[in-house]
Amino acid sequence: MIKSVKGIIVVKNNYLLQLRDNKKNIYYPNFWGVFGGRVKKTEIYHQALKREIKEETNLIVRVSRMILSVNFRMIGLKKKHNIVYYECGISEKRKIILTEGRKYKFFSFNQIKKLNVIPIDFAAIKSHYLKIIKKK
Repeated sequence: MIKSVKGIIVVKNNYLLQLRDNKKNIYYPNFWGVFGGRVKKTEIYHQALKREIKEETNLIVRVSRMILSVNFRMIGLKKKHNIVYYECGISEKRKIILTEGRKYKFFSFNQIKKLNVIPIDFAAIKSHYLKIIKKK
């Protein structure tokens, strides 16, 4: 099973998303999604998430709570996947330096509903919004 982790980065009730590259070799090219990646064999999920976000954005994040865990097999993929989504806050103010994807932007949940978002990422964001943000 391939293990991945993704961070739902929230600042003032807005979500940080990445517009994925428009390349044939990646899933959901040209879609918006959250930052994250694969968990190495020697890592725990929190460590992998902090590393991935730092590599992709230059941000240092604090991981606060698990939002969603999904096990799945998708058309075109040979192995089962596990993705765990965590809510993250930004630990220290830094300039975002994007090393993956075409661009990044903060969006409100209502704006996200109008975008092409990776379906599993959207499910995690919606879960976060309904359980955390909307209840405030």
